[in-house]
Amino acid sequence: MYKSISILITSMALLVCSAMFVSCKRGGGQDAPLDSFVLDGGKYFIPENSALRERLQVATVEERLIESAFSAPASVEADPARMVKFHAPMPGRIVQIHAKLGASVTKGQALVTIDSPELAQLNAEYLKAKSEERQGKRNLDRVAELFSHDIASKREMEEAETGYASQRSELGQLETRLTQLGVQPGDISGGILLLRSPIDGKVCELEASNGVYWNDPGAALMVVADLSNVYFTASVQERDISKLRPGQEVKATVASFPDEVFSAKVVTTGELLDPETRTVKVRLPVENRGLRLLPSMFATASFVIKPYKGVVVPTSAVLHDAKGSKVFVELSPWTFEERVVQIGINLGHDVEITNGLKAGERIVAREGVLLHVH
Repeated sequence: MYKSISILITSMALLVCSAMFVSCKRGGGQDAPLDSFVLDGGKYFIPENSALRERLQVATVEERLIESAFSAPASVEADPARMVKFHAPMPGRIVQIHAKLGASVTKGQALVTIDSPELAQLNAEYLKAKSEERQGKRNLDRVAELFSHDIASKREMEEAETGYASQRSELGQLETRLTQLGVQPGDISGGILLLRSPIDGKVCELEASNGVYWNDPGAALMVVADLSNVYFTASVQERDISKLRPGQEVKATVASFPDEVFSAKVVTTGELLDPETRTVKVRLPVENRGLRLLPSMFATASFVIKPYKGVVVPTSAVLHDAKGSKVFVELSPWTFEERVVQIGINLGHDVEITNGLKAGERIVAREGVLLHVH
């Protein structure tokens, strides 16, 4: 029993001491600890005898010119306007590949020869339609002559005109189809289809081989690209989209040439945000001197932000908790209040404040965590 009473007395003594300490910590007594402060109605007052006056560093908020940049991962891509994917317009056997992978080709140069039964059939239909069109023209001329002498009826004349018009229409459709395939209408080569390059460039991809029967219209036989100008395509984070400007200067580097910086400018920004990566595509055209930049190379793009004036505080002045980012603002000598601020660009030892502070105000620049205890 005496042991229980002793434990109870000891516990009560500890509670009294704890209460006295808390009272002193908040400035509740004359003999306050040297690191104490008084919190009253959201205002923090540092008593004259508090060691916090020596530890807290108070500074004036500055407005200065902010020069910075942000980086984004990128890759080299061929200019879509300078890249051609060759598809077989109709099934057929590949007779010959005229350009090897990596070879340079010129506009109009033969690339692939295909022997297509469908083309042979189309040519035969054209020759038949051409013959019928000629026969229809002779028939129209004959009926017109008879009609002029009142030998043929008006109905016969109209039938001859309608028949000839139909034959011309069918012939025209076949001519257009052959022309689209790059074949001269009436070519005696029959089913031979020759694909030619419409641009100067290099063979970047080659999937076909001699003797193969190609019947997949969706698969490319080969890809020819003009790589004299390419794009750095950067994936910019959602938080940085507002910093993008048309004509913005960009410095890019690639792993293959780590000591070289490629200069480019923002031309277009993607209209769609990738829902998975939360990024937007930004295309940066660049002259590819020496054709050293190859499609799919990895790169890093550094976007230069145009210098502007902004409010800047030391990074150590900003405290973070569940409510957000805060600083302690001086209301009067050694009296402070917490204020929520919005953070902008990180400048290393300093940080931009976009909202919540203005130049000329005084804040706790260092050791503010000593006040941030509740």
